[in-house]
Amino acid sequence: MLKHLTTLAGESVAFTGRAWRPRFELQWMVRRAGGTTTPRGDVTADTTVLVRGTCATWRYGDYGRKERRAANLVRRGNSIAVVHDFEFQKLLEERRPARVCDRIAGQPAQWLVGATARQFQKAAAIGGPLDREHSAIGRIEQSFLRHKLFGEVEEASCSLCGRRLPISLLVAAHIKPRSECSRRERLDAEHVVFSLCLLGCDALYERGLVGVRRGGEICLSEAHDSSILKRLLRAYSRRNCSAWNEGTAEYFDWHLMRRFLG
Repeated sequence: MLKHLTTLAGESVAFTGRAWRPRFELQWMVRRAGGTTTPRGDVTADTTVLVRGTCATWRYGDYGRKERRAANLVRRGNSIAVVHDFEFQKLLEERRPARVCDRIAGQPAQWLVGATARQFQKAAAIGGPLDREHSAIGRIEQSFLRHKLFGEVEEASCSLCGRRLPISLLVAAHIKPRSECSRRERLDAEHVVFSLCLLGCDALYERGLVGVRRGGEICLSEAHDSSILKRLLRAYSRRNCSAWNEGTAEYFDWHLMRRFLG
């Protein structure tokens, strides 16, 4: 992925939020530097650069609809570099390289870019645990697995709590810990991972506080005395895991026997 933007020649630039200069001035400067812009600064299928300013009223908290549109286009194969306005200023006014953001619409950019099967196989060949967000190999593997799980949708459901959420709040989590998987199991992209939310389910499952029995029944740990934790776990009572099937059963069995704190 592009790490620095060094020229605007041939680039199609869009703008979101408020920058250090009025937008019409920035558009004129972009055109003078050899780039193009859309009249309203919109993100289109031709956009290659999105300049990210600031805004107190963005619909999605720390980003708006234009950046969301950019993320969707990247997920579908377009190449769009998101650049903060203060970095873009360096390129426009000082002719210095502008650092490209490593996150788009709240997600690591690498998660949005589809990894090839070959890249995934090389990543899966490496044993042990991986930081799925911050290590280069982890981002490649997570990208491939996420595209398997979520495709091009913007929202999906957590396999444990069932909440339907933006996919930026979901991860492709290994059912059996990656560090314990054989190479064959790491390559089993169809079955070895499931969708978990970052609102608690990922941590609870990873730490063995919830498990999944045969048939998909979610079981709860009684290994802790915390009243708050017990109240939190009660939300999973009488729920079934939507990811359980005959293909994933062996991985859930491993977790239940070896990691779950019964």
